[in-house]
Amino acid sequence: MRKAKLSEPQITQYLARIRSPRNQSLSINYLRQLHLNHLLNIPFENLDIGMRQEILLDPKRLFDKIVLRRRGGFCYELNGLFYQLLQSLGFDVQMIAARVYDKTGSLGPALDHMALLVHLNHNAYLCDVGFGDSFSSPKIMYPGEIQMDLNRYFRIDKDADGHYTLSMSEDSVLFETKYLFSKKEYQLVEFIDMCQYHQSSPKSHFTKGNVITQALPTGRVTLSDTKLVRHHLGERSEQNILNSDEFCVLLNQHFGIVWERNLS
Repeated sequence: MRKAKLSEPQITQYLARIRSPRNQSLSINYLRQLHLNHLLNIPFENLDIGMRQEILLDPKRLFDKIVLRRRGGFCYELNGLFYQLLQSLGFDVQMIAARVYDKTGSLGPALDHMALLVHLNHNAYLCDVGFGDSFSSPKIMYPGEIQMDLNRYFRIDKDADGHYTLSMSEDSVLFETKYLFSKKEYQLVEFIDMCQYHQSSPKSHFTKGNVITQALPTGRVTLSDTKLVRHHLGERSEQNILNSDEFCVLLNQHFGIVWERNLS
């Protein structure tokens, strides 16, 4: 199966977008650097849905939006484009699908989320730059092993049917399951229907309001329609938002994005 790759100029532009060097050594350290720098420089956001701009899973459109126009996106966009970068650099990478657990513990539908698996030095690593506030470094596929990530802990478990779960903990004792996935490989076009669902269905949490979040070297900043939340060195602060004008100011101030409000 032919896989479309980024051109050399596009690779250079993408690496500049995430402030990463070009490294000929396809090591786990380089993969970690790319993964973290992606999270530090490209936000998770669903602004196009509120602006009634259709999200199309076309590689050229994704590159234009995320790299050239310096926007963010949600999982299908971010992981879909990161997949192209990794395989263009020479990594052995595949798209996988996940079903996300909601706050009640119920599972979402099939292809609810896209993540990536990178095969390197006889190991497989779970990569995900499109799940908002999640792990910063690729997680090795060692079922049952607790892996520390900054000040949190992650664990991947495997069941008898060959399915895996990703869980997160604040204390390495009590874990919350985030999503269920398998190693089955998918193509970008197979996520089109769920991408359309998440931007149009009233049942999708992405249609209920704007959210934009980005990792910082010292924490995270998250903006919604009603508040700005900042985490800095373990301390949390909130700022209520009074109106859409203030939202636009904060969006530009913290994420460098000018919100093209749809007034129709």
